[in-house]
Amino acid sequence: MAPVITSISVAPQNTNQGSYGQILTVNGTGLGTTVNATIRVGAKGVTPTTNTGTVATCTLPAGCGPVGVSVVVSGTGGGTSSSLPLYYIGSPFVAEVAPFEGSATAPSAVTFTGTGLLTTNQVQFAGVTATLTPPTGDTQVTATPVAIAELAAAPWFQLRSASVRTAGGTFTIANAVALYDDPVITDLDPDTGPAGTEVLITGTGFAGSTISVTFGGVDADFTSISDTQILATAPTGPIAGAQDVIVSTPGGDSVAATFTYT
Repeated sequence: MAPVITSISVAPQNTNQGSYGQILTVNGTGLGTTVNATIRVGAKGVTPTTNTGTVATCTLPAGCGPVGVSVVVSGTGGGTSSSLPLYYIGSPFVAEVAPFEGSATAPSAVTFTGTGLLTTNQVQFAGVTATLTPPTGDTQVTATPVAIAELAAAPWFQLRSASVRTAGGTFTIANAVALYDDPVITDLDPDTGPAGTEVLITGTGFAGSTISVTFGGVDADFTSISDTQILATAPTGPIAGAQDVIVSTPGGDSVAATFTYT
């Protein structure tokens, strides 16, 4: 019986797009055996790694662009199947990851910028699969990391590698993102006073490239003393009575503490 192929797919993306070294699966009938069959990928003939007669597999040889895939079976009743198209995809490259800093408990979307990203089918952070936004172009893809447990100690952030998998392969970025603990306020000293009062804010997780302090929603001038203390000045403005004091970092916003204007 002459070979007939009905479909092909390349793992792990399971499409007819792939690259050198990935596994090609050919489905059909009359595909022969590992001894008498050859899988032709473009002009190259490859001996099947496995072959049941209806499913044959092999490792993709090097190639580029669109090629045809067919099966040639030697001996009586053999022959050459018709071909199906396979598309070689170039390897991905990531030049930039943004934002670098984010929250450990509520991570925001991370955008990867580079080339060869249109066929991205998986993004992982430290080996954990992220929520992927299907790419619409070749130069950017976005994914949201899964929340992780807080470090609960200095330096208050955890570095995570990232890997972007496409039909052309996988690109890995070491220390791609830093995920921060939520800041926590444990004390205000003093917790009452007029506008202009210097307030020592004590807590944890006061770390990251962007930190802000607000009193009643108004930005306050402050000096970072350490990752556990901030010296802030109660701002002027239309503020009176008890007001929420919030410290914000890449990890998020703290639970409010109360400062009462007098």
